[in-house]
Amino acid sequence: MLIVNETRRIPPLRQLLAAGRNVFTEKPLCGLEGQHRLREADAAIAAPAIAQWRHSNLKLGIDFNYRYLHHFRKLRNDVKEGRLGEVKILRSRAHFNCWSYIIDLILWILGRPLWVSVMGDVTSSGPWSRMIHIQWENGVLGSLDGTNLWGYDDHPLQITVVGAEQYAEARGLDGWYRRRQSNSSELAELWEAEDGQPEMPESFVRMADGVIKSMLADQPFPADGEAAWNELVFEATVYQSAVGDGKQVCLDKVEADAFKVNE
Repeated sequence: MLIVNETRRIPPLRQLLAAGRNVFTEKPLCGLEGQHRLREADAAIAAPAIAQWRHSNLKLGIDFNYRYLHHFRKLRNDVKEGRLGEVKILRSRAHFNCWSYIIDLILWILGRPLWVSVMGDVTSSGPWSRMIHIQWENGVLGSLDGTNLWGYDDHPLQITVVGAEQYAEARGLDGWYRRRQSNSSELAELWEAEDGQPEMPESFVRMADGVIKSMLADQPFPADGEAAWNELVFEATVYQSAVGDGKQVCLDKVEADAFKVNE
């Protein structure tokens, strides 16, 4: 387990991979200005480590434990199993304390998007508030808003996925999920964690259990190096778009540029 912050994570990660060690670490993979101000430069720094891992037979995992929150797993399962019908729109928001996690959840649920268009002032000090428009290759549209100004009483993160047949929403860290018929108020499912049994503490236990089981079965970690890399590429693309005053920027281009820097 590699326990250093994002400003100095890549050198020891590369040393461990070179020594033939499996690595489990925290998110984001790299952020020289901190985890809420990721840029293309951070992707370029991390790219050689990702290339090194991809060419090894080693395991690289990252602690995206929100994947083990029951309500967000329900949302993903309903999307993947087709209960919502053809997905049309994703809407989401998060406090910056949950920022890397919500990006991972969005990508885990719908896959890596094609492009983003972002409004936000990257020159502001500290975490800069941002409004992100997203499009996937299959035409699905999305939005993600981020700031550190929301209160926790209104849930620090929320994702709604709208399908042709049903729409569903997962919110907060305690555990809440609702699915309704599209263009209707008819309730299809409502799930809430029991009083005194919030989901958040359990997610750490479930993630640890998943990591141990993957090691014993010689399987990839529950959230592997690709998940870590995709979150960083998304963040780098967000930054580039905001610098360009909201221009559409493709994730594949930012990824390609990150690897080119090191050629």
